[in-house]
Amino acid sequence: MKRTLARLAAGLCIVLAAFFLLPVCAGILHFGMLWPAAVLLGAAAVLLWPDFFRRLLRPKWLRRVIACAAAVCLTAVLVTLGKMAQSAGHRPTGDAPCTVVVLGCQVLPDGRPSLMLQNRIRAAYGYLTAHPDAVCVASGGQNDREPGTEARCIRDALVSMGIDQARIRTEERSQSTEENLAFSAAVIREEGLPTAVVIASDNFHQLRAAIWAEREGLTPYAAGCASPWFLTAGYWAREAAALLYMVCTGM
Repeated sequence: MKRTLARLAAGLCIVLAAFFLLPVCAGILHFGMLWPAAVLLGAAAVLLWPDFFRRLLRPKWLRRVIACAAAVCLTAVLVTLGKMAQSAGHRPTGDAPCTVVVLGCQVLPDGRPSLMLQNRIRAAYGYLTAHPDAVCVASGGQNDREPGTEARCIRDALVSMGIDQARIRTEERSQSTEENLAFSAAVIREEGLPTAVVIASDNFHQLRAAIWAEREGLTPYAAGCASPWFLTAGYWAREAAALLYMVCTGM
């Protein structure tokens, strides 16, 4: 019975590892897919061949140290994921004026927003429609695979959806989340816009974006959007690793 349960648990670990690696089929590969898949496959190996690992890690104290380290790491990841989920649900309350900041994402070679950027644009559109006096800062530069800046793509998409272009400011220099918020904060200060900001980005992105926003003197709220289902697990895992790295390095 015990061996059967171990095999079932190992099978589940292998299925979950395959799920994390699923975006490879779409040509996507990043650290957030690799480290959970490696951990899950390692757990499956331990469950399937426990005697081998007992011999490999013969001193009992070594096994205890590894188990404690694994427990600490798992706890840190779970706490971080909980904080990320909490930040994603931090919506603005009342009628206090807010500036919408749309964080850039990949623009396709034909000039259309990628699926993730489309979702961020829709999140911004929802808030701007519900708050007709709110102003938006579209943030994002251009990399060598994009035909134009992400900020212009965001602006054009919002205008095509019926948002008055006069309500949209663009920040076209940023290349990272940190720069998104730093350069958007500069635009907000120059224009005299509200420093309470509603960040239009993926739910997994909200906590790190909020940290950078607070460092720039802004008060962040979330206008989060769900990521495509087959990308969600990997991006949440990657973001959790990035946040733990920020904590460990003090960045």
